Amino acid sequence: MHNTTTVVVVTGVSSGIGRATAQAFVARGCQVFGSVRDLDHAVPLPGVELFEMDVRQDASVRRGIQFVIDRAARIDVLVNNAGVNLVGSVEETTVKEAAALFETNLFGLMRTTQAVLPHMRAQRAGRIVNLSSVLGFLPAP
Repeated sequence: MHNTTTVVVVTGVSSGIGRATAQAFVARGCQVFGSVRDLDHAVPLPGVELFEMDVRQDASVRRGIQFVIDRAARIDVLVNNAGVNLVGSVEETTVKEAAALFETNLFGLMRTTQAVLPHMRAQRAGRIVNLSSVLGFLPAP
């Protein structure tokens, strides 16, 4: 029998929009995998299989996506949600702080997308949703 349940991966489900997004997919009957940076400190989320993945690290992303493939055999939807924010003036922000933001918010999204795309191409189907913050468009104090 062919499994028609939609397999969804949501990054950054520890809190906020990522957690709510994962819950919404569960409510729609999807098989949901949610990434967290530290599985030992993660709060369980009913209906979501949590897995450890740090989008800042290539090897961690490869392991995380392979975990999902090993468990579900495919990924139908990737929601790139993991993100951090940085509030402060340029003169108060260090280059190291800004680089850490880009490492998660931009390069983390790229790593995860690059890890998932070959599987979606092989399936000849898939959707990728990239979430951002309004702070990407509007200034903050």
